[in-house]
Amino acid sequence: MKHSKYLPYLLSAPGLVLLLAILYPFLTGAWWSFNSYRLNRGEAKFNWGENYLTLVTSGEGIHALFITLVYTISTVGIETLLGIAIAMLLNRGSYGAFFRLLIVLPLLLPPVVATLMWKVMLTQNGLVNFLLESVGLPTSLWFNGPDTALASVILIDVWIFTPFVILLAQAGLRSVPTELRDASAMDGAGPIINFFSVTLPLLRPVLVVIIIFRGIDSLKMFDIIYTSTKGGPVDATTNFHVLAYLDGIRSLNFGMAMASLMVLWALTNFVSSRLLKIRRSEALN
Repeated sequence: MKHSKYLPYLLSAPGLVLLLAILYPFLTGAWWSFNSYRLNRGEAKFNWGENYLTLVTSGEGIHALFITLVYTISTVGIETLLGIAIAMLLNRGSYGAFFRLLIVLPLLLPPVVATLMWKVMLTQNGLVNFLLESVGLPTSLWFNGPDTALASVILIDVWIFTPFVILLAQAGLRSVPTELRDASAMDGAGPIINFFSVTLPLLRPVLVVIIIFRGIDSLKMFDIIYTSTKGGPVDATTNFHVLAYLDGIRSLNFGMAMASLMVLWALTNFVSSRLLKIRRSEALN
């Protein structure tokens, strides 16, 4: 068999099958995005990209893009800063190993379960309002107000995924040679200057990896947002993924839903390709 001329085709067959299994649904969705296609109204009708024009010109599409970008920038920024700060604290002293076990607990919960837990704690009579009231701070209807709903969803995301950033940041910090930091300290550099001149430049490859993973996840976030607010109140937390779900599953408008997902795919692909280009340039340097 190893001398057969068909052996290369047999070995590549599983990969080709997998490729077809990925491409067929993707290309089908891309075709539907150029059609007026409602599941309850018969055949799809080609509309020359009218779905995309509607997304660009309608308030729903612009608002979903705004919420997607705000959510992504906020979660990635907060988680990166908080994760690096906590990782540096855990790298000092002998208590790091113990707290590291506690910090990873949110990662062990499925995001839907963690979101439901926070949804209970953020109700009007929940734990968070009880603690705020006990120290004399004002309470809030966290998921009921347009101003607080998005902040509440971002808070849940930060609680769940900051441990992921901490683990990667700790791995990066352990790769920084202590000799460089000691030499910088001997030259009179304080902790802040030492961090920005020695530690942070050596952490840049790890930071790019963190931003890539968390950026892609945040751009296409669905489970946390839909479990907690279902895109509301009104449309205060409706990002592209939730908008696609509402169009496709609730309204059965598969054409608009696929157009939203194609825009989300293009946005995710653009951001990830740019970050990967930065990552490759970091590796070459």
